[in-house]
Amino acid sequence: MRKQKLSNRITRKLEELLAQAKAQGLSQKELAARAGISEVGLSQAKARGDLKVSTLEALANALDMTIEFKPRHSRNAAIAAIREGCFFELGEEL
Repeated sequence: MRKQKLSNRITRKLEELLAQAKAQGLSQKELAARAGISEVGLSQAKARGDLKVSTLEALANALDMTIEFKPRHSRNAAIAAIREGCFFELGEEL
């Protein structure tokens, strides 16, 4: 079974995390180390467009950010959002 590439929304969230790391003066290597993953693994996941939510969460945690899940207007819309990979957004923890 062939894995599906990340949706554009998830890819944008990953790019936002990487931009936030850069703004904090962290390299991708330093971010990966803080998140407990390898730089190579992060680079490969990014290139393949295949990233686990747990990895995305670890990256967010390393930057003192959270991943928030947002409900949709209906159950069917929520199911579609989950399938499209756009059921969450990154936010700063207060």
